[in-house]
Amino acid sequence: MATCCLAVACDKPEIAPRVDCPSFEPLSLTRLDLAGAKAAYLHAETKRNIRYQEALAPGYLLRETRPIVLQSKIERGQVCLEQLYTVGRLLFEHEYSFADGLGRDDAQTRVDPFRKVHEGELGGPETNSCTSCHWRGGPAGAGAVQDNSLIGGDGINTRSADARNPPALLGSGVVQALAQEISRELQEQRRLAVKSAKNSDEPLEVELTAKGVSFGSLQIRGDVVDTSKLKGVDPDLVIRPFGWRGEFATLRDFTMASTQLHLGIQSDDLLALPADRSIERGPGPKADRDNDGFVSELSAGQLTSLISYLATLQLPVVMAPEVLHEFPPAADGLSAPESHNFYQRFSEGQRLFDTIGCTVCHTPMMVLNDPVFRTTSEVTGKVYEIDLSKAGEEPRLTYDESLGGYPVWLFSDMRRHDLGENAAGSHPMKGQAPSEYLTRRLWGLASTPPYFYDGRSPTLDGAISAHGGEGAFAAEAFGELSHVDKGSLRLYLLSLRRAPQLVVP
Repeated sequence: MATCCLAVACDKPEIAPRVDCPSFEPLSLTRLDLAGAKAAYLHAETKRNIRYQEALAPGYLLRETRPIVLQSKIERGQVCLEQLYTVGRLLFEHEYSFADGLGRDDAQTRVDPFRKVHEGELGGPETNSCTSCHWRGGPAGAGAVQDNSLIGGDGINTRSADARNPPALLGSGVVQALAQEISRELQEQRRLAVKSAKNSDEPLEVELTAKGVSFGSLQIRGDVVDTSKLKGVDPDLVIRPFGWRGEFATLRDFTMASTQLHLGIQSDDLLALPADRSIERGPGPKADRDNDGFVSELSAGQLTSLISYLATLQLPVVMAPEVLHEFPPAADGLSAPESHNFYQRFSEGQRLFDTIGCTVCHTPMMVLNDPVFRTTSEVTGKVYEIDLSKAGEEPRLTYDESLGGYPVWLFSDMRRHDLGENAAGSHPMKGQAPSEYLTRRLWGLASTPPYFYDGRSPTLDGAISAHGGEGAFAAEAFGELSHVDKGSLRLYLLSLRRAPQLVVP
């Protein structure tokens, strides 16, 4: 290894299993102090050194990190979480090249290896780095409208594809943990209902509710379960919180599909998926399904590192403005802006968010009972766990004794809803109608313009007004608000942001 600190100081992975890893202090802590500045500078220097190494010997980062984060070492406890985070962040921010397995279909022989328009479910690739799309507002943030992915197309014509704007990835580990708790609650309700129905000659209808959200009902007669009245969830009652239409249940599935779709980088986990797992891999030979001449492009351990980084990203916050903002005196003959009691307007906006019906779908807060994030390698079948209340970027989960759990302010009901004809895409997605979308998580909203699933709106007003179908009533109510009330609601939404942090380019 060169002196670019790919292996952080916590350990040497070839030593015996670690039981003494230090407290997790990731490089991107949101500490606005000298220590935070030094950490940000160190990360920037590490990336610069890696680019020099890549220039001398392409493929350096993937080649050198592979033995550091072997999945077998991770599962034996020989790799500290801080090290997984460090490698994972470098992989997320890495600019992949042909030496890494970038692209597909003999990409090295083509003048342009990229396909801006995706070709069916196999994807592009249309970029060479995760951060080329996830950058707005800070590390692993959202994307601008020009970063949209054009999915499900014919590989050539933009009109053949559906545009999808890159969302911010903050809080991803908590999102999975919360979705899995909801799934378990719904499935337990179904199990008890089926058990009860066996002892009755009459059909039984059971309302399904989890975390205060209704998911419709099941009708049961004997051993027959009718799922036709479910709302916003698949018949298997598994919440799939990743993807605009809720395509993926776990962060691992989402990540290995994304590296394939957008980079043409296939992980060992993706190639190990059973045939009934519907993530497209390509028509090539078993070890090289994307047919680019490279095998084992991203190892199971490297994928676990990437997922560990994403799972431990900071949680967005609700940051109310100062009680009173006083503007400085006017200069150069310009009149001073009007002073406002921003906190009062924030409070009014919070009330209006509920009054006009936004909270019907954008549930402000849910309580998470178990803070442990779990990811299972498709290669080994082993589970790796991270306690998100103890490890990860700050802010992170905090126990609230009055709630008996960990409040999660994600502003979503984790359900799918029909947003109407104007929001419909050209293609169904994994069985979902073209107009059905997972309720967007509004946390961090202030840092993630443009808005709506395709980035069609540069303003909050436009995004709200674009809601049709099940969201039309809220859009109409917003349209009827006064100019002052609309301003209060906007101000409240701008309080949904990510905590500030230091970044060195």
